[in-house]
Amino acid sequence: MTHVLSKAITAIPSMDKYAGFIRRNLFIFKEMADFSEEVGPISAEDFASNSDWADALSQVTEHARGVYSFPYLSPEFCKALMLELDCMDYVVNEDEPEEAQIPELVFKHHCPALHECLRALWSDAGIALAKVLFGQDPHELRIIQAAKYTSENTPRGHWHADNDSDVTMVVALTAEHEGGGTKVHLGPFAKSVVVPQLPIGHAMFFNGKAMRHYGLPVTQGERNLLVHWSEVK
Repeated sequence: MTHVLSKAITAIPSMDKYAGFIRRNLFIFKEMADFSEEVGPISAEDFASNSDWADALSQVTEHARGVYSFPYLSPEFCKALMLELDCMDYVVNEDEPEEAQIPELVFKHHCPALHECLRALWSDAGIALAKVLFGQDPHELRIIQAAKYTSENTPRGHWHADNDSDVTMVVALTAEHEGGGTKVHLGPFAKSVVVPQLPIGHAMFFNGKAMRHYGLPVTQGERNLLVHWSEVK
């Protein structure tokens, strides 16, 4: 049974659902994305250090090559999403190994209206950011789901790759728990990088297919995530 929203406005895509960083810089990132499509990947040589492009990119955190984070959704929208998610039933994917089974909820199945809202936000901003940061166009959005880690149930993830995702985006919906964060394997000759628990609404951006990763243990409380899997087709 699909979920009926308590507030229909939650599923209407609008600029106020983005974090201020996206609202201020979306036009700039779209401009950069168009440029990258014409001439190829962007480098610092393509713009002045005091330009709008440089200013926008300076607000993106690079944790390691190919692993980024930035404010994506507004805290108010995240709170509205959690009000709806708290009324839905999470299930585990029994096709996965038992140790990797995490309570999750696929928006397309449980709430198509929210899926369409999040898909529209991704199409408008997520793809532009992927073109700029990765030089890729992941317009094939495979799945949007919510995931939940708790200290009592599934405190941590296990090493895995997102087989259906060239560009994975993970957004923090809550941040009141203790522990959490994500560890990312960068290759046999590099140290793994830890992306700490991000503030509410902040997104982690990386190549889920190429980079093995896992969620670090939650020691207290509940960690709620919004996960996007997308592919270049």
